[in-house]
Formats: sequence, C-alpha cells, structure tokens
Amino acid sequence: MNAFVLAAGFGKRMGSLTENCPKPLLKIQGITLLDYSLYLLNQWKISKVWINTHYLGEQIKVHVKNFKQYPIAVLEEKEKILGTAGGIRTGFPEESSKEPVLLINPDTLFFPNSDFSPKTSLANNSKIHLYLLPAPTDQTYTKINIEASGRLEFGSGSYYYIGLAILNPNCLSHLEKNQYHDLSDIFKECAKRGEITGEVFPGSVLDLGTKELWDAYITKDIFGTELSKIESFVKSSYMA
Repeated sequence: MNAFVLAAGFGKRMGSLTENCPKPLLKIQGITLLDYSLYLLNQWKISKVWINTHYLGEQIKVHVKNFKQYPIAVLEEKEKILGTAGGIRTGFPEESSKEPVLLINPDTLFFPNSDFSPKTSLANNSKIHLYLLPAPTDQTYTKINIEASGRLEFGSGSYYYIGLAILNPNCLSHLEKNQYHDLSDIFKECAKRGEITGEVFPGSVLDLGTKELWDAYITKDIFGTELSKIESFVKSSYMA
C-alpha cells in the first residue's frame, strides 16, 4: 500500500514556533512530527509516500531528500493551498489511483496496539474508511456515529475522526484539479451515499495541532520505551 502525508498548512496555529520552521518539522523528544509519521508508515510496510507541502515547504523537501527506507515524492503547493482533498486530487498520480491509499495527518501522534496494521482494502461499495476514537467532551470535533453495518453518520454520535484513513483516490476524480477542496466535505458526501465506513482505532492518539497542545506536552515523555526504536529508524533512514 502507498501513503499520503497531509503536510500542507498555513503555519499559523503554532504561533512563534513555526516562524522559521514548518509544523511537520517541529521536534518532540528530538523527533520531528514528520519522521514519527514516516516511522509508523515503515512499521506498516508502506511502499511509497507522497507528501504535500505549502508553508516553508522547501524545508520539508530538503529534509526528506536523502530518506532511504522507501520512495518519497514531495508535492509543493507553492502558489496556493489546495486543501486536504484538493492536494490529493491534484498531486496524486493517476497510475497510482487503482488501489486504496493510506492518509495520515502528522499533527497527530498515533500510538497503536502492537498488532495493529491499517486495512489494505475497502469493503464493498465503500470509498473511504476512517479510524475513530471516542470524542473528548471538551473538544468541538465533528461527531460521528458508527452504525451496526460499519457505515458512518456525521453530525451525531460519540466518535471523532483522528486523522488516519484509507481512501480510494477515484472518489476524488470529480473534483477540479488545482482548486481548494476539503476532505471533510467528501466524507459527508460519501456518508449520504453510504460509501464511508469506520472503526475504533485500537490505541491512543495525541493531537499536537496547536501551540497550546504543544506547550502542554513538550516537556513530557511522549514516546516512552519506543523512543530508542524511533531514534534508530531516523538515524538509519538518513545515514549517508
């Protein structure tokens, strides 16, 4: 399976932290958010990765230039940001659209159970599969309900989307390229047609998408005993 890392942002939500550094390259315990995503993708035996960029995107391009574990293509949205769906629609090559692609948001740190591996196929008639967790009561995430069939309903329920999904790229084929499109709109459209499924993520996550969240966790031991494995992966991935 291939993967798409959604790393194109405006660089505004992190305040002074991203004045000279794009958010995916911010470090926690010495590990960039992007490298932790790449570490997980390696664990999940991903074959190739596409990364879309916008704010200070050249730094991300330089950062992964010598990455050795698997091929990485950087898709630079220089003139304007295309949104989560627009970036995939515009940059993802047609020849790779015949099989599902794993989407991952590097703003979120995923801590899956040891036996977890993302799905490599979609159920009949499903165009998208989302990983969900119970929605925190103090957050304003879009509420999602998981029906008995596994289909999803948006606007009610007790779960939220964590930023990890399986997507059939062809479900974006009706979108105009080089225009802004948001995945949340695609999710809701597919839900109305019964074409989106989901399941509870077997593990935990840590959202670091804002400066407030970052400040709350930057001094804590986030990776625990896994840190040495991550450090080893990063070192070997960029070793000359």
